[in-house]
Amino acid sequence: MKKLVVAAAVAAFTVLPAKAETLRIATSADYPPWESVNSSGEMLGFDLDVGNAICAKIEMECEWTNQAYDGLLPALVAGQYDLIMSAISITEERKKSIDFSTAYAQAPASFGSVGDGFGELTDKAQLQASLEGKAVGVQGSTIFERVVNEHFPSADVKTYQQADQIIADLKTGRIDAAVMEVSAWDEFSGADKDANLTMFGPLLTYAEYPQLGDGIGLGIGKGNEELKAKIDTAIAELLADGTIAKASDKWFGYDVTP
Repeated sequence: MKKLVVAAAVAAFTVLPAKAETLRIATSADYPPWESVNSSGEMLGFDLDVGNAICAKIEMECEWTNQAYDGLLPALVAGQYDLIMSAISITEERKKSIDFSTAYAQAPASFGSVGDGFGELTDKAQLQASLEGKAVGVQGSTIFERVVNEHFPSADVKTYQQADQIIADLKTGRIDAAVMEVSAWDEFSGADKDANLTMFGPLLTYAEYPQLGDGIGLGIGKGNEELKAKIDTAIAELLADGTIAKASDKWFGYDVTP
């Protein structure tokens, strides 16, 4: 019996390196230009380019899975994936459940609406007053949900599973405003110019809204120090050689590197 157990253990151990050749990465491909799905059903975007570059650096193969954003962190904790990469901000709250790579990007956020009904707002106090009693859309389980709940308590927060659902309800008037990263507003407004999507108010930055976190990183399962070290080294090299900046210019038209 002992020999059988030992043999089984050895057999199990010997297959681990083969499995380690592939990195299982989950993303929520509904947030262009970070990640989206094209007409052929292929996932693409800034995060896909950066993630694939990281895999090439550490000589592993990316295996991408598309799933809803609010399920990414629980799935990582449950061991369904090795990494999650979906414009995920590094926050202290999330660090309680998962580890993060060093930041590979950073991005300001903004409120937006259809048209210019909110007018010119220059500070946080004016922004808070303008949103009192207004229906504000956010993607569930994101940092933006926390920002609105904690800094704009008079707003009526509406949560959505996907960013394009927020845009749809903005266009039909079911909500008055929404919060997303500036890059996402640029992408959605460029894709649908007739919608007249308009950002308003001062930009939301990490300095004034700490809930926005410390930049954007890859989520890693707790305690996987070896994988984290490899990814951190790869990110440092890709930042240093300009690979991430080049991908940023390709997808955003400006530099989002930290």
